[in-house]
Amino acid sequence: MFALTAAYTRAYSMKVLVADHEPMWQEFVCSRLQASGLDPMLVVNGDRAWSVLEEREAPRLIIIDRRLPGLNAMEICRRLRARGDPFYTYLLLMLPTVQRVDELVALEAGADDCLAKPFGQEEFVARLAIAQRIIDVDRRLTALNMRWRTMVDSLPMGVATVDARGLLKRINITFASQMGFSDVRTLLGQSLTQVLQRKVDLKGLLEEVRWAEPFNDIEIKCRGTIGKSRVMRLWGRPLPPNDEAVYEIVVQESTVVVD
Repeated sequence: MFALTAAYTRAYSMKVLVADHEPMWQEFVCSRLQASGLDPMLVVNGDRAWSVLEEREAPRLIIIDRRLPGLNAMEICRRLRARGDPFYTYLLLMLPTVQRVDELVALEAGADDCLAKPFGQEEFVARLAIAQRIIDVDRRLTALNMRWRTMVDSLPMGVATVDARGLLKRINITFASQMGFSDVRTLLGQSLTQVLQRKVDLKGLLEEVRWAEPFNDIEIKCRGTIGKSRVMRLWGRPLPPNDEAVYEIVVQESTVVVD
């Protein structure tokens, strides 16, 4: 069983941050990680652990001791979960006791799993396999999202989504260009209403559409040079409920110049 698990983890080798100040457990954890084909990165205090997690290529699997000196392990969990990364980081917390209340506090702080010291090799390897499966699923979803991004960015139409406050959450390159911006990141977090009103007669647009409802092929004029305008067509639809975006619009800007 565990030989199969080791083969599985070797196929998907990754860096693992190990944060522990006890030499015996440092040796135990790191040697098991290496035997599973993983690449342990050892730190001995919470401040250094957080510094590593702030790096661009930070490990996605974290094994951290509850009694770590320096920055509290629980605070590291809370900070990491509050950061809103576009990828998932798996947190395995090592506890000094088997008290249920300690485990519940750790899970509430943001840990994914807990192991009470002392624990054996078989249990540790089994928990590693769980972490690997979750991280692998997240990697596949991230790859799908990147393919979606590539496809959407290649569309000749602008695509944008907004959250419940009307703030732009996802934008493709075409939409940014239509709104007069060269960098997508410049628009993220801005109000869709404020962005559109730079290009179109917003009052006239609001007479045509209701943002909470779907609409199709609304034709409006967008501002151009003095005395010149271009035709812009819009489609919109509500999105299934989620934490990120609630509405999507598609914009097609015509090359036809209207006097």
